[in-house]
Amino acid sequence: MHRSFLGCLIALFATPFAYSATLLQQDAGYFAFEAEDYSTKNNANWSTISTTTGTVTLPDGTNAVGDAIYNSGGGGLTSFVTYDLQFTTDGTYYLYTRYSMYDRTVNDAASYGNEDSFYVARNFGIDDTSGGGADVDWYNQGLSNQGHRPANNASPNPNEGQFFYWDEATLSPVSTVHSYVVSGASEENPLDVTFTIANREAGVAIDRFVFSTTRISLTGGNSPTLDGIASVPEPSRALLSFLALGFLLTRRRR
Repeated sequence: MHRSFLGCLIALFATPFAYSATLLQQDAGYFAFEAEDYSTKNNANWSTISTTTGTVTLPDGTNAVGDAIYNSGGGGLTSFVTYDLQFTTDGTYYLYTRYSMYDRTVNDAASYGNEDSFYVARNFGIDDTSGGGADVDWYNQGLSNQGHRPANNASPNPNEGQFFYWDEATLSPVSTVHSYVVSGASEENPLDVTFTIANREAGVAIDRFVFSTTRISLTGGNSPTLDGIASVPEPSRALLSFLALGFLLTRRRR
């Protein structure tokens, strides 16, 4: 029996859970999670990158928290990443994204302005099979020129996956702060929603997302407040910890 349990545990450790994750809100007022903890993606344009692996790699000394996701294909609304979220607290939530431009053509400084944006679904529940297109149900989320790229596109790019900055969700083309409404959520009965992003320009790398019921000020794209909000744990880690604990308790009863 114990050998069978151990065999199952080993198999679970070898299984990639990250691509079927459902993330559960842990604290009232905000919901932070890592960009690489997505539930589904529909093609290879979006991929997980680290300092050692990926389509491109994060440079040593990067300020990314853990891994990031990177978009290698532009064009817009052809490559989607979806997150399954469970909210436990009602409210109006503002969205903050921590991301970086990542030069897709090292020797082409002019490309800096073509790697700084991606699409975000205007509401929960919009996915790759629904929505009215750009500036209708999908809006362009892009870093401003607050030092995030060199003046006049001069080389080198100060980001290159080295420095990630926070940006507040702002609807385009009207440039108004956007928010998401959560209603009917509780700890006893979490509200299931899907949150989806899509490609727009190749070369953007995303580190983290935070939904917050409080608007948080940014200084040049930096925010100690947002940096200090811990991401929710990956469900796979919680499951494996539970199984490991169960195995240890079973052994102790022998």
